[in-house]
Parts: sequence; structure tokens; C-alpha cells
Amino acid sequence: MDTLRSTLWVGSTYSHVETVVQRLLGGKKTLPWPMAVYREGNCVLTPGEYIENPWYFSALLVSSYDVDTVVLVYRIGEPFNPYPPATAGAFNRNLVGVVITNDVLETSQIGESIRLLRLAGANDICIVADTAQDIVDTNFIEDIPMVTYGYEALKEMLSVKV
Repeated sequence: MDTLRSTLWVGSTYSHVETVVQRLLGGKKTLPWPMAVYREGNCVLTPGEYIENPWYFSALLVSSYDVDTVVLVYRIGEPFNPYPPATAGAFNRNLVGVVITNDVLETSQIGESIRLLRLAGANDICIVADTAQDIVDTNFIEDIPMVTYGYEALKEMLSVKV
């Protein structure tokens, strides 16, 4: 049986981290938009302001003490990059990057978002869709080395084998 490792989900205000976590947990209930640190199962969701505002970055560090993995979420089409280079060094945890795509899939935008997450320190990166269906056309993703796609791959990446 697979269970999710304890994870800290970090994303900007408009990245909709709660939607990805909801899909990972089975979608049985709607998760609230985090206005403060919120725990659902093994997932700790943080408000977007924690990464956007330098004054709150220390709250992310304190929230990461309890978790095994920090997940940085980047939504394609965000107006700015919320993650400075080498963000992973501050956490001292395993760092996973998640790229959320919309209906319009452009290879250049996906490549740029992967580059930004790699600069932040994410070694493992997964691409997921924000719609009810998972990514169907994966030809352009298969050409990118060391990047997985889909919610099943993300669940496998974040799971602990028992």
C-alpha cells in the first residue's frame, strides 16, 4: 500500500495548490484556499503570500520542520517567478517541483517553467493538468529528460512504500 510522505506545498497565490492536493488525495472533499497554514492528511498547505512576501519566508522555513518533502508549485502563465535561485538550500529537505498546465500546452512555456524550478533546486519535476482530465498528449513532454507527467506519477513520486 502506498501512502503519501508528509509534504509542504508552496505556491504563489494564483497557483491553486489546493486543487493539486485535492486531486492527489482522491478529490473526496473540496479543500479551502489556504489563508493560513492548513494541514490535510500528510499535506501542509501554505498561503501564497508566504513565498511572495520576503517577510513571511521564515514562516515557510518553520513550517518545513515537520515534513519530509517540500513541493514547489508553478502555474504556467504566472506573471512572475516566485522562487529565487537556490531556494532548496534554505529548506534542507527533498524538493519536488510541480508544473500546472492549463488547456493551452506550449512547449516553450513548459521548458521555461522547468528551468525556473531547476534553478530553485527541484531535482524531481512533474507536470500535471488543472482540468478534470489528465494530460493526454504527452509527446512534447516525453522529449524533456527527467520530467514525469500526470497525477499518478506525482503520487508515485511522493509516496512511501509500506
